[in-house]
Amino acid sequence: MIEGRTFDDVLSDVHARADRMLPDSVVHVADLRMTSEGQLRSPDRPALRINDYARGQLSALLGVRWRSWFSNAISGEERADEINRRLSRTPGEMKIRAWKDDTGEAGGIARAFLSPKFTPIDDVRIFTRLGATMKGALDEYRFRDIEHTDSTSHYTAVHMEARDVRGDVHFPGFHLRNSEVGSAALTLDDFWLRLACLNGLLVESGGKRLLYRTHRAIDDDHLAAAMVIALSKLPERWNSVVEMLVRSRDAIVLHPDAAVAAILDTPEVPRALIEEAQTIVLRDDDRTRYGVVQAIT
Repeated sequence: MIEGRTFDDVLSDVHARADRMLPDSVVHVADLRMTSEGQLRSPDRPALRINDYARGQLSALLGVRWRSWFSNAISGEERADEINRRLSRTPGEMKIRAWKDDTGEAGGIARAFLSPKFTPIDDVRIFTRLGATMKGALDEYRFRDIEHTDSTSHYTAVHMEARDVRGDVHFPGFHLRNSEVGSAALTLDDFWLRLACLNGLLVESGGKRLLYRTHRAIDDDHLAAAMVIALSKLPERWNSVVEMLVRSRDAIVLHPDAAVAAILDTPEVPRALIEEAQTIVLRDDDRTRYGVVQAIT
């Protein structure tokens, strides 16, 4: 039995998280002011603390190297003076997205500084529409992993019906990634969980994602339709992946350690991780494409 959280549990949390959002505010950049405590004030809302993602955006906007310029050697007053000079000379408007500040240190927490025309597709819209249109089908899934960063949210769900690949049990599912602050598009990808090691793997069946949509205006009906169409493709894509996995068990790889290195040889993958995967593929002695993939995952 696959463990994890039900869709209803996740939907409840998504609504609770949405309740922490403050209304978006469009302001003239020149009207903003930084305080000596490092909080940002605007004419129509209380002072905001700034999270790391929003601070990076503000740094890029003002041409400030925040960490190197504003070290402990610089006082809060000096930092505020420099930021405020640059704010007062910056034309145009921007949209501020913010959370409530549960600590009470400020009136809120700035999440992002965005174009006034930025139209987010928030998690709560996605999950509310899914609940209204696919509630019964989503009861067949369990959400095994949910992760939120300053700029993205990730939801990984697996179907409770296992798929057998010649005795190796896998659970198919989907991975939903979103960004309410514009750092990434809304995407849906096929996901597979291998029971033997509980490791997961993202798959682009047929070289295509289930869904990829940049953040722009979309009404709820069209959003729901896009999600339903994407998720309805899953069973057929799962069958294709199972067939691919079965074929990979017959595809011999003469030098699996070299194959692992070729696949993982990118700047984003640490050398130690590549060497670990190479060790595993030689230890398991599965000299097939299937073995190579399992060593990597």
